[in-house]
Amino acid sequence: MITGRLNTKELFTSLDDTVSELLLLVSSFDEKQINTIPFKNSWTAAQVAEHITKSNIGIAQSLQREGEIIPRNADGRVEELKKLFLDFATKLQSPKFILPTQDIYAKETVLADLKKSIGQLKDVSSRVNLSEAIKHPALGEITKLEMLHFVVYHTQRHIHQLKKISKATETKIETPFRHIISFMHISLDGFVAGSRGEMDWITMDEEIFKDAIDLEGSIDTALYGRTTYQRMESYWPTVLTNPSGTNDELRHAQWVESIPKIVFSKTLDKAEWNNTILIKGNIAEEMVNLKQQPGKSMMIFGSPGLTHSFMKLGLIDEYRININPVVLGKGIPLFKNIEDRINLKLLKAKTFKAGVVGLHYETKQ
Repeated sequence: MITGRLNTKELFTSLDDTVSELLLLVSSFDEKQINTIPFKNSWTAAQVAEHITKSNIGIAQSLQREGEIIPRNADGRVEELKKLFLDFATKLQSPKFILPTQDIYAKETVLADLKKSIGQLKDVSSRVNLSEAIKHPALGEITKLEMLHFVVYHTQRHIHQLKKISKATETKIETPFRHIISFMHISLDGFVAGSRGEMDWITMDEEIFKDAIDLEGSIDTALYGRTTYQRMESYWPTVLTNPSGTNDELRHAQWVESIPKIVFSKTLDKAEWNNTILIKGNIAEEMVNLKQQPGKSMMIFGSPGLTHSFMKLGLIDEYRININPVVLGKGIPLFKNIEDRINLKLLKAKTFKAGVVGLHYETKQ
């Protein structure tokens, strides 16, 4: 990637998260709802998707044009673009060349075209010098770095619009099939790990461990982020050959060894633990497909980074939280960068002898 000294890691992560959320939303509409006009003088969800597709294609073409280095910071217009497109109260006029052109669309075609435009945009953006500036018919003089920020903010604006359309057409993002459960130990002040990632404060006695493994009957898939996966992969297989392990430890080791496991990581090249699948991207699309397949619930074990990503995409159906009797003061929070309210219904509360309180919540539709 030719980007000079530009730090683009956060930008590309934001781009990945944003387009994943977009695909999840568009996928949630059925054939009728995607073509339903939600309000007077409003686009349908399919028309919004076509508009974004056209915009992506146009940006990808612009990124490939020869540009020049200009005497200002390559990200100088980023805040201007963010303020403009994330001001949802102000109505913006779209250029004619990216307006939707049809009234009725096939959902399969809408999604295929949208995915293709996203793939093209990502491919081009990874190969160009983002410090260069070009003249754009709608955006004026703009660097290629600023154009990628435009893609993020423009897409987020239309995600907001799609959520309103979804509500108006009574579309639910969450599928009525398999649940995704987040299982996490937290401190009283809401941290899942200390500031250095330490978790030695977690209370795990026989009673609490047995309560955790009792969940096995309702779970048939384990979900991990990279760090938690590598920690589990290095530990649980050794329990199978450890003569000093307890019956409960051996039982759980056998269970986790055999069930399907999914690790989400952009940096791992392979996952060798028995019955493990590695997913490197397109989280929303992959999980929507899995939720629609028959089976039991899927559980995220620990993995705060993955949990935060799933929260942002609206993928978590249940939270199982063990609150430990300790205050850390700082660390990694369970709930981070929450943009929309999450309403929960308490299903069960349990107090353990060690002072840990187990809470089981379901997200309210």
